[in-house]
Amino acid sequence: MDLTLIILAAVIVLVVLYYFRRKGGSPLGSGKSRSLRQEARRQLKLPPDQADQTIDRHIERLKERYPKRSEEWYLEKIIYDLERDR
Repeated sequence: MDLTLIILAAVIVLVVLYYFRRKGGSPLGSGKSRSLRQEARRQLKLPPDQADQTIDRHIERLKERYPKRSEEWYLEKIIYDLERDR
């Protein structure tokens, strides 16, 4: 019974790690992602909730155009585009 629980827990952990790896992020979010998101918020000059919604929309569009990139890549692209447009 104990071995079954250990195996079940290991399978759950592997499934969660696989999901977040395919998604391009980590369950807790990396420090780099957080700092890039903060930089994008700063550049947008919007209230935080509106900035997050805008960033999420941009990420979804970028995912359609450039699939299978990391969240950091998408955030760096957003920042690059914001800087270029100004």
